[in-house]
Formats: sequence, C-alpha cells, structure tokens
Amino acid sequence: MVTADMIAQHFEATIKDHPKMKLREIQRRCASEMYVNVTIDCCYRARKIVNEALRLQFLTYYQEWSIGIV
Repeated sequence: MVTADMIAQHFEATIKDHPKMKLREIQRRCASEMYVNVTIDCCYRARKIVNEALRLQFLTYYQEWSIGIV
C-alpha cells in the first residue's frame, strides 16, 4: 500500500519545482513511474506535505535573514 508520505518522498523534487502541479498529473505519474493506482485525495495530501515542508524551509531562512544570521 502506498501512502501520501511515500508519494511525497518520491516526487519531492518534482513538486518543489512545480508546487501547483495538478493532482491528476501526480496521479498519472504515480501510475507510470511507481505502477500503483492512488486516489486524488492521496495526491492532495502528498502535495500538501511537500508544500508545507517548503514553506517551513523558507520561513526558517527568512527568519534567520531578518535577524542577520545569514
């Protein structure tokens, strides 16, 4: 069984490059690259996991930048 975390880990670079990638595209890539059928909801959660990690990464960087650490 494939979880949203597995999808997020597998497509992390792709979703980071294209944060607004359509859910159907993620679903299609799962079928072609991972040979599994996943639901749209699972793709939504995977995209949300990656985007949240990216948001936290930017937030941390700009907090350091604003106080002059970087």
